[in-house]
This record gives sequence, C-alpha cells and structure tokens, in this order.
Amino acid sequence: AALPASDTTVRTVAEAVASDQRFQTTQRPVGIVFGFGIVIGVLVGIVIVYQVLATDVADHIREYATFKAMGYPQRFFLGIVFEEAAILALLGFLPGVILAVILYAIVSSVTGLPRAMTGGRAVVVLLGTIAMCALSGAIATRRLARANPADLY
Repeated sequence: AALPASDTTVRTVAEAVASDQRFQTTQRPVGIVFGFGIVIGVLVGIVIVYQVLATDVADHIREYATFKAMGYPQRFFLGIVFEEAAILALLGFLPGVILAVILYAIVSSVTGLPRAMTGGRAVVVLLGTIAMCALSGAIATRRLARANPADLY
C-alpha cells in the first residue's frame, strides 16, 4: 500500500515466471533466434520427409496405378503413405528425444540451470513430428492423385 500503483505490480511466483519466460522468448534476441530455428527445422523436416515419401511413391507408381485401375479410392493411397509417414515420425522421434534428454542434462550440469525434457514437452514434439510427416505425406500423394493408370503402362 505504501508503494505507488503506477510502477508496482503484485504477482504470484508462477505469474512472474510466466512473464519472464514470455519476455525471454518474444523480445530477447536469443528467444527470437530459437523461434526461427524451430520454424526452419520444421520446414527442413517437411522437405526431407516429402522427398523420402515422394521417392517411395515414384518407385511404386505402377503398383499404385494397378490399384487405382482396380477402383481403389484416393484415401486408400493416403492411408498407405500416412502409415509410412507415421513410421518415419516415430523412428525419427525416438533417437531425437534420447539425444534431447542427454543434451538437456549436459546443459543443466554445465550452466546450473534447471532444464529437463518433460513428458509434456516430449508429447508436443511427438505430435508436431507426426503432423509434419502427415503434411509431407499428403503433399507426396498429389502426384498419384493426378496420375492416369492408362498413361503409366
């Protein structure tokens, strides 16, 4: 009550931590650089997974054309490619999360800052990885949707 209200704020510890984290990630250069790093990492991941899936679709285009000529719908092909995308996501996530846990432990021991890979953070990364791979799979099947089975033989 003795301090002026114009420059004094009363907050809980959780509110102060959240405010500081928001400041560090949105206004400090390091937070902005890490944000751009995440965006670039996602874009590179989408391109790499797309290349893998598009190559697989191109390698099996005759088989897919046979199924298409037999009347299989586009969602059948999407299902196959999404399954491959999910497998790629899981196989890429497992070593990535193990490496992240190790790096968090190293950073925590070197800097003394309490950093750890939480279960919630790992789940968010897994869901993002699956979404990224699914998007790549959807893009990779566009060529197959336009393909005419009669033209492929």
